[in-house]
Amino acid sequence: MVTEATKKKIDYEAKYADKLKEMAAKKGVKSVEDLKKQVLATARPKNHELDPVKAANKPAPTTASKAAAAPVAKTAADVGGHMPSSSPTLDKVVRVDLLAKEDAETIRKIWTEYHADKDTVTAVIPSDVYTEMTERAKKYPMFIVPLPMEQGVEFYLLQWNFHQVMFTSLLEYKTRGTEARPYLAITHYPELANDKGIVLMKGEISDDPRILSVANAQYLAFAVQEFYAKKDNEKLDLLKRFHEAPETFSHDEVIRAMEKLA
Repeated sequence: MVTEATKKKIDYEAKYADKLKEMAAKKGVKSVEDLKKQVLATARPKNHELDPVKAANKPAPTTASKAAAAPVAKTAADVGGHMPSSSPTLDKVVRVDLLAKEDAETIRKIWTEYHADKDTVTAVIPSDVYTEMTERAKKYPMFIVPLPMEQGVEFYLLQWNFHQVMFTSLLEYKTRGTEARPYLAITHYPELANDKGIVLMKGEISDDPRILSVANAQYLAFAVQEFYAKKDNEKLDLLKRFHEAPETFSHDEVIRAMEKLA
């Protein structure tokens, strides 16, 4: 649920005015407006760089979770039609052979209870919904999400890499580019999709550094499903414009789209 903090509008340029001016000077651009154009350009790599299939050949970020380097199981169901990736696999978390003996509802309960006392966020997603998510992610693998804070919102940048979604703050991405640290790694496990019709999800919060609370992580995971799973023309249009027509894209429109969910 969107909190009241979301409704407290802030002037982003005023908030970061000094930092933006300093960044503009360092990058040799004439004004903050020129800097914004440059940032938008770098935040949207060329289409071939956004292709999740080609992106899989790049090393996965390791600071969010050591499990990110785990080898993929050859028997894993690949709902989204992706090729094998470096995403963690379910056998690194639970005994898949035992879990597979249960029905979908029992698995849902086991998954939820298993993570109840851990600093993670979890979900169980119908496989047809996850298929829709991955198909959309192939076209639009990056986006920004406004995270409600005590005063206003802070934008986070998300990027899909096969069955994982990595989050970093937009401000950090602006300052560090590809060296930006992932603060949250959401992993989807499709191994049970064919037999049980479900995909398990777990979101791990980075401790390097720990910026997000569990509630923050839940909100970001919620936003992923809102923009990538819901049949919502407004949100789909925002995804399209972010990638295909950035000059028409507005941060405020994303905020308003999330406020409607309150």
